Amino acid sequence: MPGRYGNGYEWYEMGFFAQWSEDNIIRVLCIDIPPPIRHGLQNTLAMAGSSPAELGDPFAMLYPLLDEVVTECDDNVWRVTKEARHENATFEALNNLSRHVRHLVEVQSVAIETWQALISQQRVNFSRLSDKVSERHKIQAIEHLEFQSQMMKGIRWRAQASSDRLDGEIQLAYNILASTDSQIMKSIALLTMLFLPATFVATLFSTTFFSFDEDGWLFSKAFWIYWAVVIPLTIVVLLAWWLWLGGSTQSIRLRLLHTS
Repeated sequence: MPGRYGNGYEWYEMGFFAQWSEDNIIRVLCIDIPPPIRHGLQNTLAMAGSSPAELGDPFAMLYPLLDEVVTECDDNVWRVTKEARHENATFEALNNLSRHVRHLVEVQSVAIETWQALISQQRVNFSRLSDKVSERHKIQAIEHLEFQSQMMKGIRWRAQASSDRLDGEIQLAYNILASTDSQIMKSIALLTMLFLPATFVATLFSTTFFSFDEDGWLFSKAFWIYWAVVIPLTIVVLLAWWLWLGGSTQSIRLRLLHTS
């Protein structure tokens, strides 16, 4: 059950064990169930006191319990959906919420498989206990389980939609951060370009090739050595950068092809 901005989560590892005997005694052991399910089940059983259950059905006590499980799963998904739509959630909260939504999807997928197994087992039970349960109750019991299973499928798809929505918002946040970093890098590059010409001129005229004194400006005849060294060195640096960039791009493409 989620709290505000992905905090205050409580996960319950619910377990149910049912025992049925031929003298129509049913025992159901419920372990680690949240308070809403416990209170809802107590109210349901209290209201059903005037219409006793068909105790010849081994799953008779499971129907109200499973109804409460479906209701609780539906409420949990709606809570997560509301959290996912909140505009002021932080990036860390979105990641935490996405992790819990994935857990919800996994749990509900397993629950759907469990429901299908219950339906199959109930058909076997009714085939073996044909004289203990009326045909009308058999039809209603199977339809009830199938309805619950279909409800869980719908809840599971809503949880999956919330997970996809969160993934999209997280990806958008990544893109916004990358765009912000790109703008910062452009600003740094612009400042560098503004100061680079002046820095180059100041550095060049501060070399020993130039001399400024009272007699005037003296220029060294060996100034060509500066260009003879700088031009080839610049070409080598640009060539090394081009080769390194091409190799990095190729490795990234190969990695993407391998992972896909």
